[in-house]
Amino acid sequence: MKRIPLFILFLIGLSSTHFFAQSSKRPNVIFVMPDDISHSAFSYYKPNGPQTPNIDNFAKTSIVFSDFHVSPSCSPTRAALLTGRPSDVVGVWHTINGRNMMRADEITMADIFKKNGYATGLFFKWHLGDNYPFRPKDRGFEYVAWIKGGGTGQQPDYWGNTNNHAHMWVNDSLVEMTDEDDGIEGAFTTNFFMNRAMDFMDENIKKDKPFFAYIPLGTAHAPHVMPPDAREGVSAKTGTIENIDKNFGRLLKYLDDEGIADNTILIFTTDNGAGGYLRGGKGSNYDGGTRVPCFIRWTDGNLGGTGNAKDVSALTAHIDWLPTFMDILNLEDVENRPEQLKIRGRSFKPFLDNDTSNDPESYKNRAVTINDMWTEFPEKYKKLSVKKDDWNGDVITHKWRLVRTDSVSDWELYDVLVDEKQEKNIISNPAYNDVVTELKQEYEKWFQLVDERSSEYTRIILGNKAEPQSVLHAHDFHGTVIWDQSNVNKGSTGSGFIAVEFDKIGTYNFDLRRWPKEIADQTTLTNAGPGKALNITQARIKIWNSEDVFVDETKAVTPIADGVNFSIQDLPKGPAFIQTWFYNAAGEMEGAVYYNYVEHIN
Repeated sequence: MKRIPLFILFLIGLSSTHFFAQSSKRPNVIFVMPDDISHSAFSYYKPNGPQTPNIDNFAKTSIVFSDFHVSPSCSPTRAALLTGRPSDVVGVWHTINGRNMMRADEITMADIFKKNGYATGLFFKWHLGDNYPFRPKDRGFEYVAWIKGGGTGQQPDYWGNTNNHAHMWVNDSLVEMTDEDDGIEGAFTTNFFMNRAMDFMDENIKKDKPFFAYIPLGTAHAPHVMPPDAREGVSAKTGTIENIDKNFGRLLKYLDDEGIADNTILIFTTDNGAGGYLRGGKGSNYDGGTRVPCFIRWTDGNLGGTGNAKDVSALTAHIDWLPTFMDILNLEDVENRPEQLKIRGRSFKPFLDNDTSNDPESYKNRAVTINDMWTEFPEKYKKLSVKKDDWNGDVITHKWRLVRTDSVSDWELYDVLVDEKQEKNIISNPAYNDVVTELKQEYEKWFQLVDERSSEYTRIILGNKAEPQSVLHAHDFHGTVIWDQSNVNKGSTGSGFIAVEFDKIGTYNFDLRRWPKEIADQTTLTNAGPGKALNITQARIKIWNSEDVFVDETKAVTPIADGVNFSIQDLPKGPAFIQTWFYNAAGEMEGAVYYNYVEHIN
């Protein structure tokens, strides 16, 4: 396979440790998570749907979690998965507006794998912050191949990216995607990032170093484009799903060819529900928004393998993977973890074997609250579900779902063990009063955790040597929605503030632009470039904190310039808010400052 050279990884010299009787070496861990697809996307569940033979065969030889839940959308699932903590508790309850940035003090799965001697790599979609200190390389990942924003073509992404024509960041170097000799026709983002993951694996196999490869694919998130390898007559989304399956098949073959398949823990899941035969879809807190496929195989650890497949019907969730890895692999936590950052998920290791006597009552009796508010600040009772199993010995007798849409809607209760589609609301049945009371109390305890830090902003740090030049994106504005590059093309009007922290006192330069620097040779402030021309005549910047306004300056623009520069002296070290505007000749807002390039000068 022809691939770009692997960039230097940091080597942590720890010898292999014997954790399991089945294996003399620590297993590798690969976590594959495609985007915006669920049960009906795989022929394992829907024979007449997209054809996914590699994923299907993997499922047939794996442990299958039949009641596995994630958050109803992208960033919240990633935050909960990587921390073992509810997404809202770690500051992530949206996918934009700065509410997708996981708080900088949170401890990630990558931090823990790295501490325990694993090489760590991230491939494709991060969606938890594009600036320091929120980038994947700031959160424990040593090898990083990614796109910015939440998908190809979103506003922070490299300009003009699509899934079949793109530039991506690989360890801070910009790389143009090309058709590689990887066995799949044409260039496509899923191919590219799977190739980078294999580069990472190659290097660590040579070093005899265990690795954790986190592969959260950005496909099959919209917008959909037809992959070059798609079979005739299918839709672009179906072709994309089938391309994911081909790449998963390539990964399985690679592990076999390298002789590491049996001692690799391989997980396949997805990041949010997509409806199908369940009620609701992406963004919904019914099971159609949160319940997704999840498979694990580790032959040397007696988890799946030929003749060893198994179904786990217990309630499991994204917050459980980190404590389960720590349990299975005997991973040490970071030292002196603050109580405020306590892992809230539970290890489901005891449910992976065939011995029911070791299944803990504390796990059986726990409830899981999942929420996806998509608001500026947390709102109580907004889009919630509380999930809990009832057990009689080793038998699940009920699978409760308490659901509420908002503070003025009614509570709903379902038992999906007998009502999988959540069609019969049984909240009014007095026989379930105790269940309802218990689940409401669980929600109140969960919301108390969320509310402890709900007033905090996640702040981009400016002027730090870790990111000498920062780009503030309209995607992260608080107070307005500018989602993707089509908004830039159309000249969508809007302004919002961005929460920042100045790393040091001094002079900072702000370069306010309508278009990103990568197409500066094609654009000016006012010309159409690839989109609509704007009549920008003035630019304004305001920087403040609390009652202190550090600057509020407006200046005329040069129409043929790329941007408007403001050099602001004596900005104090510490927290602040930045807001920017473009105006037309009538003094009205014109478009938006979609890109603001910031540097500390002296």
